[in-house]
Amino acid sequence: MKTSLIATGVLVAFLSSTVPHVAHAEDDPVTTQARARFKEGVDFYDKGQFENARLAFLQAYMLKKHPAVLLNLAQSSAKSGHPLEASKYFQQYLKEATTATPAQRADAESGLAEVQKKIGRIEIVAPAGTDITLDDKDRLGTSPISEPIDVEPGPHTLKSSTETIRVTATAGQKVQARFGGGTTVAAVTPVPTPPTEPTPEPAAAPQPAEQPIVSESTAKHTNLLAPPKNMTPVYVGLGVGGVGLVSAIVFAAFRADAQTKADTVADQIRSAAKASNLDPGGLCNDPRQQTRFGGACATLRDNNDKVDTNTIIANVSLVVMGAGLLTAAGWYLFAPKKGEPKTEGAAPATAMRPTVQVTPYGGAGQGGLTVFGSF
Repeated sequence: MKTSLIATGVLVAFLSSTVPHVAHAEDDPVTTQARARFKEGVDFYDKGQFENARLAFLQAYMLKKHPAVLLNLAQSSAKSGHPLEASKYFQQYLKEATTATPAQRADAESGLAEVQKKIGRIEIVAPAGTDITLDDKDRLGTSPISEPIDVEPGPHTLKSSTETIRVTATAGQKVQARFGGGTTVAAVTPVPTPPTEPTPEPAAAPQPAEQPIVSESTAKHTNLLAPPKNMTPVYVGLGVGGVGLVSAIVFAAFRADAQTKADTVADQIRSAAKASNLDPGGLCNDPRQQTRFGGACATLRDNNDKVDTNTIIANVSLVVMGAGLLTAAGWYLFAPKKGEPKTEGAAPATAMRPTVQVTPYGGAGQGGLTVFGSF
């Protein structure tokens, strides 16, 4: 039975892009621009406009170099037909995102494996200290170069001060360029692949009288839309999804109310500071202004705290809702069905059933679902 891994990718910052920022007396212009470009990228990605999403995420990353933006940039580059750029960004994310969750790292590793099927890779073997360039424009550095070089499929030229090696890169394959042979043009040796084990000879077919009788219906595919034998997990999953939806709506309303109050207090502080010729930046942290502005600043901090708390609960509620609905759907589709036929004349054995595992993750700045399964 063929087994495959089903990975339902969720953009790392999808939930964070929907959460408004906390009101402050003064915003950083660079952060504001980066946030705007990032939200544009998410919107374009959701609409299937992957090239526009790539450009928006690239602008956001140039303004604010954050790992969440980098992973989204890699995903949109892969979707828009830029596998070489996507490979670079996936590898950079895996090196720099030290706080990434296991699900996020798995998402990046899976994306990297997919785009590397579409690009070529060159393994460079050269004496230590050899300075190497690629295609007369890119300096690769000085050997030893530990990692293979990602390149577009097609012909490429590698040069040192004494040798020139020409290679032809093939998508999904790795070739080896070896310096130090003493010739101006050296052949490229494909990296050997491990030998495959010989296919065993098929066993002799048994006599017809000894073959077990299998009913005709066992050869047919299971109807995934047929109701399962046990509907309890479906009802539980739908109940959990409903609770998550109601909770998300309630706490989203609480968050909106706290945000409105925070914005109102922040405007009042700015107006009072302007009337008194005071700089509103850092006003709430100035001990000299506590007598006049202490109460308003305390109210602003309290409302901002409520915005953060309600946002986290609303996002987690969305994750719970998704987990419940996916669990209900997975059980309904893949659980043992009513009236499944049994094999006649054969000894009973443990059947291999499809399995589905849903892993939610969420936090103040991000959230999502990862689904793994086999069928």
